[in-house]
Amino acid sequence: MLPMSHLLATASALVVCAGCAGTSTPGGAPGAGGPVPGGDSRAAVVRRVVDGDTLIARIDGRDERVRMLGIDAPESVTPDRPVGCFGPEASARTHALLPKGTRVTLASDPTQGARDRFGRLLSEVSLPGDAVTINERLVAGGYAEVFRGDGRARLQPRLRAAERAARSAHLGMWGACRSGG
Repeated sequence: MLPMSHLLATASALVVCAGCAGTSTPGGAPGAGGPVPGGDSRAAVVRRVVDGDTLIARIDGRDERVRMLGIDAPESVTPDRPVGCFGPEASARTHALLPKGTRVTLASDPTQGARDRFGRLLSEVSLPGDAVTINERLVAGGYAEVFRGDGRARLQPRLRAAERAARSAHLGMWGACRSGG
């Protein structure tokens, strides 16, 4: 069996490659991955991670609760729900990727609403200059699955490819949890 670090590196490489087809950079060049043009993007600073798919970010001088668009991590802190299989690991991975003080870019998706039913800002989250969103990295490592919603979100093709690769490699929740998530 391969070490987890090797499997994660392989899955990440597959995701970057899978994300190459049909995407464009803000300048319009195909194949770079990252946020796709058409929505608003803004700089923010991570204040804290709430769980695997939610964080608090400082935007224009105020704190906002941000829900990562297109993904669903297992529960780890919801008071009325049990901790999900791989929930603590998903939360820990998001903490590792987005420590307090990390500068991020939040991008909206014009095919989706700006906020969810809980009032959280819906965003693609990326590190400045990084071609792969944090949303995608979490799915690629098996720390989150694709939240299908209405299926129109522009990240859907890349997220679905990342999930297929993670499932095939039995990464994260796909190898640790009896039902896969």
